[in-house]
Amino acid sequence: MDIALPTIALLLVYVWGARRRSDVGLSTPRWRHLAFLGGVASIVIALQSPIDPLAERLFFVHQIQHFLLRMLGPMLIALSWPSAFLIAGLPRSIRKTILVPILSSPPLRRGFGMIGHPAAATILFIGVLYFWQVPRYHDAALSSEPLHYLMHVSMLAVGLLFWWKIFDPRPDPKGWPFGLRLMTLLIVILSNIGLGSYTVLKAAVLYPAYDVNGRMYGFSGIADEQFGGLIIWIPSSMMCLLALLLTIHAMGLNETRHEATRLKWTPSNSAAMDYPTTGAALIEKARPKNKAMALGFSIFSISMFLAAIGIGVLA
Repeated sequence: MDIALPTIALLLVYVWGARRRSDVGLSTPRWRHLAFLGGVASIVIALQSPIDPLAERLFFVHQIQHFLLRMLGPMLIALSWPSAFLIAGLPRSIRKTILVPILSSPPLRRGFGMIGHPAAATILFIGVLYFWQVPRYHDAALSSEPLHYLMHVSMLAVGLLFWWKIFDPRPDPKGWPFGLRLMTLLIVILSNIGLGSYTVLKAAVLYPAYDVNGRMYGFSGIADEQFGGLIIWIPSSMMCLLALLLTIHAMGLNETRHEATRLKWTPSNSAAMDYPTTGAALIEKARPKNKAMALGFSIFSISMFLAAIGIGVLA
């Protein structure tokens, strides 16, 4: 899949947009630019490096490619929140005649709203990976170039959608509630553990298509697929754990901003009762949320334990 020209065009638009914003005095932390470039580089490496041909001969290299396309690349791009730069970098005529009608179209807005719902986005993110790991569909994609393109495009698309929502800087109601973001990340981690551990622990070769031309470097089918399962299991889950920590940090920053706004506001006597003014009152007000979060983490830990036992028994 040749993505050289689209990548160059994307980078030119981004750089021009960043320059325009800088010219009007809008500063941007350097890490955001580095995150965007790192995300684009991850996608380019996945599709335009030796990884791409090797992925057709080794299952574990294919999983590295999927990790770059679905996890690392989209995560870094979403973390950089590049919308403002990309919009500013487009020619005015394109913004006016193409972008504005698209963004203001009611059917498209409803469609994006539907797939951007927490349940839909999470199901798509997990479901696309699971679908392409079904041996029948996975092997078919290896023998069909159009299907292989569809596999890569779908991985990238759901990755961008999911991570865009996770790292949306806007709090509820425009963005997902932070507690819900944490819950979806925990669900994704559990799905990685389930699929990855099953692929590692199963006893038979699942993907014989890699044996048609021979697996490279002397890998047996079992060893190749075990390494691939570990990539699904460990690196993907570690990225989700990192995202979880970043989300908790963002949640704390949002609470700090909310508290600073409250301190600048002089409420009426009745409204003041809703806002704690002492440390003890603040702890008491936060208690239900903290209990809910603790319960969620407990359920997740128990689920991981039961999943590991269940997969071990089935394998």
